[in-house]
Amino acid sequence: MRTPVRAFASSCVVAFAALGAMVSTATAAAPDHSKVSASPATFPAGTVCPFTVTWDVPESKPNNLLVFPVDANGDQVVRITGHDNSVVTNADTGESITLRGGFREDLIFRADGTIDVWINGTILAAYGVPDFGGPSMWWFKGHLHDTADATFTGTSHAFVGNATDLCAALS
Repeated sequence: MRTPVRAFASSCVVAFAALGAMVSTATAAAPDHSKVSASPATFPAGTVCPFTVTWDVPESKPNNLLVFPVDANGDQVVRITGHDNSVVTNADTGESITLRGGFREDLIFRADGTIDVWINGTILAAYGVPDFGGPSMWWFKGHLHDTADATFTGTSHAFVGNATDLCAALS
């Protein structure tokens, strides 16, 4: 089974880019806590699947966002936890899949500009053309570790658990 790297697009480019913009440089001992809601996304044909894909998050509660202080070596952890109800749709056919799950996601922004992504639980991952293993869209249940460069382009991927190829399922 092919296990591609996470295209930082849905909880991926869209969400990661938004989270990257929220990273605090605070030096307080306790993390900054807030709530963040998932946003719908549309991926044009060829971006993550051969067809246009929409990702919607109806009736989801806001997730917890913890931004930890920068540590002594310049790294910073951003943690997101919560439960999502996602609907992924093939815009060409109207066929959709409803996905429900909970997750803990740690984004570790390294001082050198790279990003480590550690996820436990269930998560929707979209990988774009430049990403390691892209383009593709997956529903992962298990333990995921991806790395990305400073532009959020996935450079490596490791996964243990069950994975569903959403592009194949919606074809």
